[in-house]
Parts: sequence; C-alpha cells; structure tokens
Amino acid sequence: MRSIKTIYENIIGITFELLNEEKKSIIVLEIGSVSFMINHKELSNFIKSMEEIISHYKNCNCSKDLKNKMVVYQADCTEIRMKLSYDELFLLKDLLKGTKFKLEMDDILNNYRIK
Repeated sequence: MRSIKTIYENIIGITFELLNEEKKSIIVLEIGSVSFMINHKELSNFIKSMEEIISHYKNCNCSKDLKNKMVVYQADCTEIRMKLSYDELFLLKDLLKGTKFKLEMDDILNNYRIK
C-alpha cells in the first residue's frame, strides 16, 4: 500500500514523502502547479546547487523581485529549470533545507523510537 505525508511547506511550495509498497521513500517537491519526484541524494545535491546559485547572484544589483535568476538542477533522470527572483531563491532553498532537516530529524526520532 502506498502512503503519502506532508514533510515541509512554505510560501513557494510544499514537499511530500511518498512511500511505496516496499517502504521505499520518494520525495515529491511541488512548486506552484509543477511537481518533481526526487530521492534523498538528489535533494542534497539540489541544496548544494541552490547555495551555489545564491552565491553567484549575491552581488546582483537588479531588483530583488525581478524574476531573472535561472535555476538549473540536473538530476539522474530529471532536469529542473526555473526562473526565480532573488527572494524566491531563498524560499526554494528554505523549502529544500527544511525538507532535509525534517527527514533527518524523523530518522533520528524513529531510530530511538521517540514519538
């Protein structure tokens, strides 16, 4: 039986954990009306990519709400491309890091059987 649970959400999007019959976890990243399915390794890589992109644009003199920052993330089977504002870059980074934190905290609590 498949199950789905909300992991983390903010203004820009929401993440879910999808568990299949073998209890294998897939992360569903939903931004607006677009959803991406990624695994835990891809989540970590996407976070690193976001940090590099934010670092690249930190000295940009353009308006913070101008959607001219290209986000490109190449995963094993997926390429994610988005144009975001500088503020949206931080919201996406928060969504990704919040998701990773929540998953890691849940693992720790489950390993020590704390509920």
